[in-house]
Amino acid sequence: MHVKEVHGHKNGQKYIEENHAAELEDVVAAISQVSAVAVLTKRSDEKTKPDLLFSPEALNDSIKTFLHPRGWTEPAPNSKKGFREPRIYLANGREFREMDGIKNKVGLEIQFGKYAFMGYDIFSKMPIFGKQGLIVCGIEVVVTQAMIPNMSTGVSSFSQIVMDMRARGEADLDLPTLVIGIECNKGEWGAVQKKRDRYRRDPKAMIESGEVSAGRQGAKPGPK
Repeated sequence: MHVKEVHGHKNGQKYIEENHAAELEDVVAAISQVSAVAVLTKRSDEKTKPDLLFSPEALNDSIKTFLHPRGWTEPAPNSKKGFREPRIYLANGREFREMDGIKNKVGLEIQFGKYAFMGYDIFSKMPIFGKQGLIVCGIEVVVTQAMIPNMSTGVSSFSQIVMDMRARGEADLDLPTLVIGIECNKGEWGAVQKKRDRYRRDPKAMIESGEVSAGRQGAKPGPK
């Protein structure tokens, strides 16, 4: 996959390019290594959608797995993923907030869920981590509008969050933020269609091989 669109909030693009070019390069490299075919694993029973959809969880995991050795998450050898996302505990000591990654005070959120989660990441979660002195700016990775027909109903897009950011304007608590919209490369769409064709011919074999998730069909997207 590749970066198709970017939008800077509160001068976020300029700030990050000038002060955190290495961290931005990490994120762009992580996106570039994502195989569209590999993350096309979610079965769908939605009548208006293709049989196979891009999995928010698989997309998220692919990016974070690439970034972990580069210092964005903490080692957790006994966990399923092998790493742990940075988190802070709130006043009661039981509730916590978690980011997908932090490196050199750049906060990262990878959001392939509903619109409310994108707004929460940028306007609530990032300021909370900023107030704790853990981050000074943020990067939010979302999908472009071209990806929406290929994902579960409810997933929001780059154009939707940017439209609202422009209408809302900036607030004192906001951090410089770069929103990155990602989508398939031109050459990947053909491979995506071929995998869907194979799935229609023999879905059982693809599920048994692990190419397609055996999990619940049509699951609603969540705050991944």
